[in-house]
Parts: sequence; structure tokens; C-alpha cells
Amino acid sequence: MNMIEALDEAAEITLEDKATVEAAAQSYNRLSDSQKSLIGKEQKDKLEAALNALAAASAAGTSTGSGSTVDTSEISDNNSLAPLNLPAPLHTAFIASTGAQQHNPHIQLRTVDGKPALVDNQIGLIRTLEFNANDPVKLDGVVIANKNSVGEATTITFATPNSSISKVFSGGNSKEDISEQTGDDPNTYFSDVKSTLDPRIVENYKKLEAAKTTLEAAEKALAQAQKSGATEEALAAAQKTRDDALADKVKIETAYNNDRQLRSALAGETANAASALAYFKKDKNGLVFDKQFDGVYIIQFTDGTRIVLHDPAAAGWTYQTFAHYVDPKNGITHGYQSIGDETAVSAMPTSGTATYTGITTAYLVETGKADRQLTADVKAVADFAKKGLRFETSNAQFHALNNGVRESQVASGYNMKGSASWSANSNSFTGKVATADNQMTGQLLGKFYGAQAAEIGGTYGLQNADNSKQLIGGYGAKRP
Repeated sequence: MNMIEALDEAAEITLEDKATVEAAAQSYNRLSDSQKSLIGKEQKDKLEAALNALAAASAAGTSTGSGSTVDTSEISDNNSLAPLNLPAPLHTAFIASTGAQQHNPHIQLRTVDGKPALVDNQIGLIRTLEFNANDPVKLDGVVIANKNSVGEATTITFATPNSSISKVFSGGNSKEDISEQTGDDPNTYFSDVKSTLDPRIVENYKKLEAAKTTLEAAEKALAQAQKSGATEEALAAAQKTRDDALADKVKIETAYNNDRQLRSALAGETANAASALAYFKKDKNGLVFDKQFDGVYIIQFTDGTRIVLHDPAAAGWTYQTFAHYVDPKNGITHGYQSIGDETAVSAMPTSGTATYTGITTAYLVETGKADRQLTADVKAVADFAKKGLRFETSNAQFHALNNGVRESQVASGYNMKGSASWSANSNSFTGKVATADNQMTGQLLGKFYGAQAAEIGGTYGLQNADNSKQLIGGYGAKRP
């Protein structure tokens, strides 16, 4: 009731009110019938009028910025910002950001009240990125159970599940030397993943070798005491030393083996994920589809969560990228999150225009059918004076694997067009987007990244009329 009361009157509703109107509608729809009966007719009418006004604003192809209506159909790049001429990033380069990534554009496909729903009011998974000189990717943790062994409440602590990371592209995988985990010479054994378990495995291997030596010495001492006819007390002491050494060795060996099994499972899940990604694999002629798509970082967690982070260097991006993720423990079938060093609000251009070009990946989820991988090229034209943006994709393609070989298929009906806007004192834009065949519509979210709004990145989620199909994706693009 408070959310509906806070809405503007229908005559004042614009696309800028989309989030608050839809949040109120979603909250109302989640009520039971008895709860809905407590909402007065006046408030119900107000909510319905606001939804109708929002739909009308979307159909008109207008967006709002700085409190005024922007006709994004008239936006063109006729006053281009000065070129940045940024150097192409090295293939080993990666973005780094200590900003609050949860507040960047993100969208999730999950089940709500038994039905698939596109949700953008739940935070994403990636908190910050520090990827220079092998710094860690920092992700949201999970809460350890707030009970001790006797059921009493304890202080809640946070921990990130064990995880691994691997870079995967058409040429193969990154390699991690794990020879030290088994005591072999360097460059003897390699793994496709680098794991958070690795330091502990190495430490426990060294402890295990030491424990074996201690046990061996204790067994020799016991045998010597038995052979020499030592006193009963001496024999008991030797026996205890041997038993303690054995127990210590078993304890360390169990921990060592458990961690190695966890690591093996992480590597296996990563390999499965990599083998399912079609869009950067080679075709029957050994050719890749497009080098801009050729590379991801796969971050796999022991709780089943997986993040597939698009390699920004492959796409030529300096400031941002996007990630696809699944989170089975929270019912997230597909999620996308935009990540990067955002343009400071104070540094946002207030005049001029720019054309951004880039790429997008997406998943088409259809009832009764297997999920399909989609890629497309992205073009967006921004007018910083009008605070409006035109968005479109082209060259949409579906990709699938046949015995490990990529097969691509033109999907022109899934090219998209949309528009968005932003308000003063903001570096984020929101708007509407629809497929070329007008069978699917939905929300477009984005943000400006880097010096002088050098790049954009964001997410989108579309569905058809009866919600039997959903298209969810992430994108990134840069200007000259």
C-alpha cells in the first residue's frame, strides 16, 4: 500500500518510473487473494493507471532524462566526442574494479511463484574485481549456519566456498602447475584450473610426508622396544607414541585426500562448463566464429555456483565486461551482471554524441526445449545533451556443438532494437528493448564505464506474451 501511495499520478508517469511501478506491481501480485482484498479500490485503480501509463510511454519509443521526455528515434551521432584512441589491451590484460559491483546492471531468470520470471531487484554475484598480478576475484560469500553444536546461536560469520578459476578459449585452457601438491619436480603435472584449495593441499602434503616419517620412526622404536624386552611402561609409552603418530598421519591424509577430491570436482565441473560453451569453439573447418567472443574466465564454486566472465581483452575492452552465472542454491537458472570501472557521475559528458560498438551473448530459454546460446553485434548511439540512447543488435546467431564442433545458425528474428535514457547526476540508463519480430519485449539496463564514458555495458531480459520464452543476456561496447 505504501509503494502504491508513493507512485506519481498516471499523467506524470514516464519510463524513469519503471522500476518503482513494476516493483509495486510485483509486490501486489505476490499477495494472496485475502491480502489483495485489503488493498482499497482507489489504490488498485492507481496502480493499474500507472502500469497503463508506463506501457504507453514504452510503446511511444520515448525515454526520460533530466525530467523531460526524449524522443530517442531522433538520436544520431552528429556531434561526436573526440576520439579516445585507446591502445588495444594485451591478451593477458584484465579490468580491475573496487567499486560495488552489485549496483551495476544485473538481471536474473529464476522461478517466482512457480513460474519463470526475469528479476532485476536481486543483487548480482560479483562484489569487486582485483585481477592484476593474480589478485583474487572477490565474490559474495555465504552465511555459515548461525548455530553451534548444541543449537545455541553464535556470531554469524561469512565465508566464500572453495572455488577455482580457468581461462578458456578456442585454443584451449590456461594451465596451473600442481606438481608441488604431490611432491614431484616442477612442470611435471598441470591442471586446467587454479584453485583456492591449492595452498592448503601443498601444506598438507608436506605435513603428510613429515607425519609418515614420524610414524615410521615411532614404529621402529616400538619394534626395538619389543625386541629388546623393554619394561611394560616403556612398551606402553612406545605404543602410545606410535598410535598418536598413526592417528596424526590418518587425520592429515584424510584432509589432504578430501581437498584433492574437492579440487578434482571443481576441475570436472569447469571442464563440463567449458565443453558446453559453443560460441567460441571452432567449426568443421577449424575456424572461430568471431575473435571478439573468443575467451571466458570460468569461476566454479563447490556449492554449484558458476560464473562465466567474458574475457574483456578478447573484445578489446579496457574498462568493463559482463558475466553469465548460475546459482542453483538460490534457484537462479541464468543470470547476467555488468562489471567494470564506472564513469564518475561528475565526469559524465553533458554534450556531444557517440557511437558504441561491441558484442552480446545471451540464452534463449523456451518451455519444453533445450536452452540455446545466442550471440550478436551491438551498436548504441548516445546523445549526452538529450541523455538518451538508441540500442540495436545485428548478426544474431544461434550456436550449438555437434561432437565438439560448432555449428552456427542465423537468427535474424532475435536481433533487437531499444531505447534508454538517464537522468542528471547519473551514469546508468534504463529503457525498453524488443526483438525484430516483435514477439519478445523487455527491459534494457546499462551503465557508462571508464574515462569520458569510453565504454558501456549492461544486461537485458525479454519475454514473449505468454512467458513461455525468455531471452536474457549481457553486453559491452566501446566508442572510438
